[in-house]
Amino acid sequence: MSDELENDVIRVLSLGAGVQSTTVLRMMIDGEIERADHAIFADTGWEPSAVYEHLLSLESAMAEAGIEFHRVTAGNIRDDALAVGHRFASMPLFFRDELGHTGMGRRQCTKEYKVEPITRKLRELSGLEPRQQSRAVLCVQVIGISWDESHRMRDARFPWIRNEYPLVDRRITRQGCLTWNDERGYSVPPRSACLGCPFHSDDEWRRIKDTEEWSDVVEFDAALRSSGVTESRGFRGKAFLHKDRIAIDQVDLRTNNERGVFSLFDQDCEGMCGL
Repeated sequence: MSDELENDVIRVLSLGAGVQSTTVLRMMIDGEIERADHAIFADTGWEPSAVYEHLLSLESAMAEAGIEFHRVTAGNIRDDALAVGHRFASMPLFFRDELGHTGMGRRQCTKEYKVEPITRKLRELSGLEPRQQSRAVLCVQVIGISWDESHRMRDARFPWIRNEYPLVDRRITRQGCLTWNDERGYSVPPRSACLGCPFHSDDEWRRIKDTEEWSDVVEFDAALRSSGVTESRGFRGKAFLHKDRIAIDQVDLRTNNERGVFSLFDQDCEGMCGL
């Protein structure tokens, strides 16, 4: 950062309350990286309860550290998705029509429920009016993308924002974040993502299935096909949360071991092949 901007530029942490952004926040509080002036959490209204509980503890830590916390929202993504007539920020749902043709919806939800609410708050904190622009950097947005996800790094959309990626700069991976927290006696941060995100792996679906929130996911998945909401928005075919394109509570989420499916490479090898 240039010296002439140093006193004018605010630092803002984009806080998802998951593993990486929590680690960045804790590093700031511990003095390992430059502290932010503000932290912003974009609430979709459908995060796991563990994330909201974790966020409460982070709020207390931020208050003690003098980091001003802001919670912003564009609405409740679950309710909005099922509201006929409501403008729909497309989720990456899986579709199948009567002829067996398959497809996938565009992913607009992150932009509308995360990126845009945060950007509006950044604009406010930077002292800009709606649609007002500046060629000077007014805000540094600190983003918790880890080294193993560095392909997700992007330049800011506006010249008055500059993005920084401290975990990438330090080559810290997601596993490295977990190790860092463990070594310092911090609790393990939860995974931050909407309960009904179609991008969940089967491991994540299994984890949710073991919680009380599974019934909410099952209800939402069924409502996608029974309410007529996707058809009313011009989507062709039935919508599903899971890539198998069947009801989420009918998906076989057992591990390969649980299903008795074993790979040749699961067996011990004496290292003599090819000799």
